[in-house]
This record gives sequence, structure tokens and C-alpha cells, in this order.
Amino acid sequence: MKLFDMKVKDFINELASSSPAPGGGSVSALAGANGCGLLCMVGSLSVTKKKFKSLDDKIQEVYHKKIELFQSNKEQFINFIDEDTEAFNQLMNAFRLPKENDEEIAYRQNEIDKATLSCIKVPLKVCALALESLREVEDLIKYSNKNTISDQGVAVLMLYSSIEGAAMNVIINLSGLDDDILKKNYQDIVEEILFETEKLKDKLLEEVKYLMN
Repeated sequence: MKLFDMKVKDFINELASSSPAPGGGSVSALAGANGCGLLCMVGSLSVTKKKFKSLDDKIQEVYHKKIELFQSNKEQFINFIDEDTEAFNQLMNAFRLPKENDEEIAYRQNEIDKATLSCIKVPLKVCALALESLREVEDLIKYSNKNTISDQGVAVLMLYSSIEGAAMNVIINLSGLDDDILKKNYQDIVEEILFETEKLKDKLLEEVKYLMN
């Protein structure tokens, strides 16, 4: 059974088990899905209101497109929940391959290298998708139903957690790369994402808290 097909209780119990996967990477993807899901809810509770319908048509059109983006991103995050665990399982399987002769050793190392890259690329995609989503939140805060402001704040925190958690999963797997140039490239990408994320998160939460008072 796919992780995203599990009941919430079953998924949490699976997390709590002695199995190393699903772990932090899948939870980071789930956090992104939750953040986008909340923003979709915010949109649904806003577009039917008279105040929203009185806005300029262009503003309404852009707003609807943002909600469509959050819907699409939510589905991608859902897929990443399983992709992250599958990447980890592939890495574990590669480490279990026999290494009795030179041919087996070379094949095993090649499979480990491929699986390690997957364990980097999947959470990096989660980081990028969550940051893309976070960049689109500000206009929602401006034009959404004010009764959903706390939900918007939680969505920001979910997307922030998604990025931070996925970034940790990228960084911890960089040690498995032998290519120092590639390792530095991934490290730089993650640092740029985290830098922008921190500024965005602070700005958005400041706006949310202002509107809550």
C-alpha cells in the first residue's frame, strides 16, 4: 500500500515503528501537502464572499490561478511522500548487494551512487516546490477571507517546515557523494533556498500576526 493511501492513524503508527522509513523526508513532503491543502481551503472559503467578488477581475483571476497552483503542488507533494521512502529503500537495498569480487563490488558501488543521488534529488524537489508555494502566499493574505488568517499562518509554517526538513535530508546524504563539485553544487542550492525561505517566512508571519490583532 502506498503511504498516501494509508489512514492518518496508520501512517503515524508506521512512523512510530522501528522501521527507518518512512521518516523525515516523507514527513517533510507531507508538511508541504498540508500547507498547500490549507491554502486551497483558504481559497475555497474566500472566492464565494461578496468582498472578494467586488475585487478587480484581474485580481480575482490571479487569485484563482494561485489556488490552482496550490492544488497542483499539493498533488506533487503527495507523490513525494512515497518517492522519498522509495529512494531510501533503494539505497538500503544497494548496500545489501553482494561484494565478493571486483565485479560485484563495482556493480554495488554504482547502485549505491545512483540511489544516493535519488535520496538527494527527491528532497531537493520538495524544497523547491515548497519554496515555490511559499512565494505565492502573500497575495492570498492580502485578498483572502480574514477568518482564515490563522489557517494561512499554519500553512506558512507547514511549508517552512517542509523546506527545512527536506533540506536536512539533502544535506545528510551529501556525504555519500564522491564528486566534490557536485556536492558543492547541491550544498549551494540548499543554502540559497534556506536563505530565501527564512526571509519569506518571517515576512509572511509578520503579516499574519498583524492581521490577527
